Amino acid sequence: MNNKVKTILKAISEDIEVLAQIIFETDTISNNTKVSKNTLKDSQLSKDVEVKIQELGNPIIDIMFNHYIVYLEWDRPPMYGKMPPISDLRDWAIKNDIPDDNSTLYLISRAIWRDGHKGRPITKNLMIEIEDRFDKEWFDLLFEGIIDDLIQIFNE
Repeated sequence: MNNKVKTILKAISEDIEVLAQIIFETDTISNNTKVSKNTLKDSQLSKDVEVKIQELGNPIIDIMFNHYIVYLEWDRPPMYGKMPPISDLRDWAIKNDIPDDNSTLYLISRAIWRDGHKGRPITKNLMIEIEDRFDKEWFDLLFEGIIDDLIQIFNE
């Protein structure tokens, strides 16, 4: 992989991180219907997004989110499975100035179990944006970067 391709991949990874932030700030995607508010804007989830490039062999761009994104993305039906563990709610409660005693956390856990919640398609929308950028912009940049060495050989 030449330096031009490495530079392009770095720019793409930075663009992907920006796209993820835009999705977290977009109310139509990240709105929590239970509280009628975008609870993902400036959330820990949005702050911890990490995009890395693996350069061994064919380059791979990894997009990493906190593990609990899975719970935010799926539609949890009412009374589905077990109640969420209160230990998983404690950090969230502290961050949001909600009492973190076991009684309060139990009631929140029970409400989540009882009412369920509507999923927020974060990664789905991110992939749509990435595919759109790839088709409109990144493909041509990468193609030019890849054939740059070949052009130099023919020009010599």
